[in-house]
Order: sequence, then structure tokens, then C-alpha cells
Amino acid sequence: MNKKYIFFDIDETLTNDNPGGIVTESTKRALRKLKENGHFVAIATGRANHFAIDFAKENEIENMVCDGGNGLTINYKLISLEPLDFDISNQIIDECREKGIPYCVAIDNTPLLYTNSPVKYANDEMKFQVIEDMNLDFHKVDQILKIFISCTPEEENNIVSMHQLGYMRYFQTGCIVEPLDKYKGIIKMVEYLNGNKDDIVVFGDGKNDLSMMQQAPISIAMGNAIDELKDIATFITHRNDEDGIEYACQHFGWID
Repeated sequence: MNKKYIFFDIDETLTNDNPGGIVTESTKRALRKLKENGHFVAIATGRANHFAIDFAKENEIENMVCDGGNGLTINYKLISLEPLDFDISNQIIDECREKGIPYCVAIDNTPLLYTNSPVKYANDEMKFQVIEDMNLDFHKVDQILKIFISCTPEEENNIVSMHQLGYMRYFQTGCIVEPLDKYKGIIKMVEYLNGNKDDIVVFGDGKNDLSMMQQAPISIAMGNAIDELKDIATFITHRNDEDGIEYACQHFGWID
């Protein structure tokens, strides 16, 4: 059997819930057997490297496509990280500032976020430290990686510039402008490893998995996945909390 390059989303794919889910014993067993059988195992996540690296280490997954496809981690080391489009990002920030919409910005691979908005950013679902600096000019920073915007679903339609870049609403309280093409990073990783792109396999459940599910030779939707993914998947497995990853890997003969 050809060596497969298998990429897993984290939340509600590798884990059984979002947030705060755990990796089930059957999933741990499947990951271990995949490696023993010579397959390449990696994470494909929208999370920033700094936010996902502890999870990767805890579960002994050394390689990771992170930051929604813009970051590559090999052997737990971040080797590349592409920022968002700088000019469009600043258009979004400027528009939010003018309209009094709270925001904060990730400018490096750390848990710190920054804002120069007079309106305080608040998000009870996501715990992070926000540095408030009214003199900070985002037009002069080196890069912009993500933009966190506190807005209702109705308000997001009024942020015109935000629609030029991809964004996700993980919680009712706000959106995150972030990369949404995990497959771009997957291709880069497989090329870096001199692997065969025809042997790529992806597992996912949510909207930010759409690009990789559309493009991968083999795409596996979890039983708990959104219908949009199930409609295009090569295979629909069981739920993440019903041994879905192990079942799919056994179905394709990658493990026994």
C-alpha cells in the first residue's frame, strides 16, 4: 500500500467536542497504528501554531498545517508562516475603528493580541490577553496574522471590507478574519516532504475544512460533520465520539 499523508482537523474531528474536547482512546489507537504502518500523520487546523502546539505534543503529532493553511510545523518547529494580505487587513481594521466596532489583532505567533480601538474588545468564550495601545499604528507593523472582531451576525454584514478576506464565526459574539485554505498548506507540506499529492487524505467536520475536502484525493467527513462537507466527501465515517477515525482507517485498510 502507498504511504498516505493523512491530515486531521482538531476540534470535533480529533476531539469529541469544541471547545474542551478530548481525544478518545480509539482515535489515539488509530493514530498510533497509522504511524506504525508507515503513514504520515499531521494536523490541519485553523488554530495558530502557539495555540495548537501543546495539543500536538500531548498527542504525539509532530507535524501540523496551522493558521488555516498559512503555517507549517515540522517536528514541532514552525518553519513558515504567511500573513494575511496587509493592505486589506488594514482596510478592515480602519473600517472597524471608524464604525466603533471592537477588534484586536494578532501580529506574531504569541498569545498576545493588540488593539488601538477606544472601544474595549470583549469575548467571554475566548480567553486571551489584549494589549491596548492607542498609539499603535497597524499600518506600520511587520505583519497581520488574524483579526478578531466583536460583532453580531447582523453587524458583520456592515463591515464591507471584511468580506474581501475569509472569516469564521465560531461564537455568537464575534468573527475571526483568518486564512481558510488548509489545503494550500497541505500541498506545501507534502511537497516539502517530497511526497505524492495523490496520496493525501483529509478528515474534517466544519466549514473551515471545506477547501481541503473539496480538493483532496480522499476526503473523509465525520458523522457529526456539517451537511456541506458530507455532500462532497469521498466517505462519511461515524461520529468523532463513536470511533469515527478508527472506523474510517480500518475501512480503507490503512490499519487493522
